[in-house]
Amino acid sequence: MEHTHLIYRGQVFQIEAVVLPNGDVPAEEWLESLSQKHQQKFASLFAMLADVGKLWNERKFKHLEGSDQIFEFKVDDGRILCFFFVGQRVILTHGFAKKSAKTPRVKLNGRRNINQTLYRG
Repeated sequence: MEHTHLIYRGQVFQIEAVVLPNGDVPAEEWLESLSQKHQQKFASLFAMLADVGKLWNERKFKHLEGSDQIFEFKVDDGRILCFFFVGQRVILTHGFAKKSAKTPRVKLNGRRNINQTLYRG
């Protein structure tokens, strides 16, 4: 089984979603639960990062302070966490609705396990 699923291939990066051992794809499943409008906004952000190589607007994409190179795509209160991986890849881990000023620690913890799985893969 593959460890990631291709979401978008751009000129600079390819955006991929992690596939868990049980076959679940948390980021993609969360995206599909959103309205079409919000899905399109996230898709536009993915395309811009993948095609241009950088998103300049920190209200849409930023590094999470105090994290081990975890970034978040942001649309309204929706968040999708990701990290950069070898081979010009951006790996989406999961999405959630942010309800407080800071991203909860529990949302960040799963990234380490996912990264280890990809390196072993």
